[in-house]
Amino acid sequence: MRKVNKNSKLVLDKLWELSLNNDNHHKLNNDSTYMPLSIEILDEDQISLCHYGELNDDLMRDPEMKFFKDSNGDYYPIYYRNDYIGIEQFTGQIINKRINIQKRKKQASQVEFANLWMNNIKEQQRL
Repeated sequence: MRKVNKNSKLVLDKLWELSLNNDNHHKLNNDSTYMPLSIEILDEDQISLCHYGELNDDLMRDPEMKFFKDSNGDYYPIYYRNDYIGIEQFTGQIINKRINIQKRKKQASQVEFANLWMNNIKEQQRL
């Protein structure tokens, strides 16, 4: 199982804090050029990040990712969904506050994507 890199961890920590300080959810939109980012703390150890688009009056996730935050403060992607291309990937589950990764290759791919996405979010939202 792989965790996100240090730079992504810093971004996720900032997003976690923004959400925590706003009743566990926050919409980040520092530049109207880019899609807003919806942030939601799902549990004391999970966070969801999502860009929403719209198609035929339906909200479309583009993408949504869920991360598990362990007791050391490290983040592990466990879910990815993109409605525009019809992909939904569960790669792990949380059992007794511990992560259990069932699909290691897909989870590793989610880590790579998350690292790129966190860099984009940092630049686009001026974090």
